[in-house]
Amino acid sequence: MDREYTAKDVLQMAAQAKTRGVELYIALARNCENYHVGNLFTEFAKDEQRHKHHIEKWIDELPAKIREEAYPGERALYLKALVDANTFHCNSAQKQALEKTISEEEALQAGITFEKDLMLFLHDLRQHTAGNGVDAIDSLIDEESRHMREMFYLKEKISKN
Repeated sequence: MDREYTAKDVLQMAAQAKTRGVELYIALARNCENYHVGNLFTEFAKDEQRHKHHIEKWIDELPAKIREEAYPGERALYLKALVDANTFHCNSAQKQALEKTISEEEALQAGITFEKDLMLFLHDLRQHTAGNGVDAIDSLIDEESRHMREMFYLKEKISKN
């Protein structure tokens, strides 16, 4: 990456990532064989949706900057492609969760992988971000870190049984 992203760019990418997280966690919650793990993923889906709404409000509060586009919607398509290409390889886990019941270990691993990918993406993006975008990224990283800690705790608890 050799460009700097504005706070609005970062937040738009984060909102797209949150949408993918909601979809993954709903799929995992529906098809996880462990009731308690399923409930955890339901709560994570709610968290991701709530985070997305906060991010969207934050985007609306940012001052608008006029950007040139070669065609209407070019910027939005670019940001979506950037998110899709750089992270969130959770489609196979989501597809598997939709096709059959999956174990709590598989479900937790899929969630951990998603959160890890999101955090790596945010850390990388942070290096190329200007202004108050850094604070936005740090806040998102803290939330994802909390989700990972909860999943690792539950994974450890399950493995002891």
